[in-house]
Amino acid sequence: MTDTDTITTRTASAATKPAPAPPATRRVRALALLALVSSAGVAGLGLVWLFAPALNPFAAVEMRSVASALLGATPVAVIAIAAGGAGVLLTLAVLPRGSMAAHPRLTGGGAAAIALALGFSLGSTTAIAYTGYLFGLASVVAGAVTIAVMLVRAPRLGIALLAGVIALAAASVWLAGLTLDGIAGFAEKLTSTLIADLPNLLLAIVSVAATASWIALAIIALRGRPAGHRFEGWLVRHRRALTILAALGPVPYAIARASWLTPWPLFAPSASDLPADVLATGIMIGSGAVAAIILTLGLILPWGRVVPAWIPRIGGRPVPVLAAAVPGFTAAGVLCISAGSMLVTVAGDPTALMDTLIMALVLPLWYWGPMLALAVWAYTAWRSRESAIDHPGR
Repeated sequence: MTDTDTITTRTASAATKPAPAPPATRRVRALALLALVSSAGVAGLGLVWLFAPALNPFAAVEMRSVASALLGATPVAVIAIAAGGAGVLLTLAVLPRGSMAAHPRLTGGGAAAIALALGFSLGSTTAIAYTGYLFGLASVVAGAVTIAVMLVRAPRLGIALLAGVIALAAASVWLAGLTLDGIAGFAEKLTSTLIADLPNLLLAIVSVAATASWIALAIIALRGRPAGHRFEGWLVRHRRALTILAALGPVPYAIARASWLTPWPLFAPSASDLPADVLATGIMIGSGAVAAIILTLGLILPWGRVVPAWIPRIGGRPVPVLAAAVPGFTAAGVLCISAGSMLVTVAGDPTALMDTLIMALVLPLWYWGPMLALAVWAYTAWRSRESAIDHPGR
């Protein structure tokens, strides 16, 4: 065989190989796979609850969704089977192509309907409660690591932040009465509660994964339509205002928890009657609320686009869009599916109208969740358009 024949054979062989899927297609397939697995899990749980009602957690008062409060535990099982089964069928139609462009209206509408059904039937306060505890704890650890790195890489800023943390710790100990025993008590209670409530925690993870993946697929389908392009353009033009509005969501809760460091704690016993472990819990979750404000504002600040130079190894590189989109949309999903159940739980007592109103204002999940979703969507659309301008051939 001549060299020319060899080159021709290799060229023909390469031509027969399928071209690698573009990144956007791979992301859709990954989302569809997550939706498939989580939807199958939801349908399986619904079948178990239908034939073994004693295992249905929504039959208990402690676990309530909007559907269980309005309809009862058995309809929750039926809706879970229907929504999960519809999700499996829809993902089997999306996965082979890896694209939602063939029938965007049907696919997008179906994805949105499944997300709403899942939130209506499975959304509970368990998701937001454990997310708050774990995110607050992670925020404290991440803050300590960040200050330690800054003291070496950006000393001026690191020293200023360290001084602020020392002042906060002093106020917590001397004014509010925080103790090491209180911190240990918080850690012990959180660990024991996570272990004891592991089945409900796993249910919350599955429901959040399913709901968030279907919300993302619905957004992708909408982006493929002219109306979606126009809406995205509006989001990009108003992304700063949307992000600031989203960052206001956790502000009332952060203020309420900050008041626990004073002699006048809001929504808590008097300062002298506030147990040390409860104080530690409030400070931890309040820290998470502050971190949520900072991270949300990062969607419009320079370090939300380029990694700060003081961070080792990756400083100066562009921030991957998925690094903001995945946690952002997941957080929005947690907030959205928890909003209705929280209001239903608080409003269970007809005489608790004032408590319901206070809860809706102090922890406005009904506002925070949708606004955060819009802010993250605006960020992803802005970064995508920016990338298209920088790399027009891609």
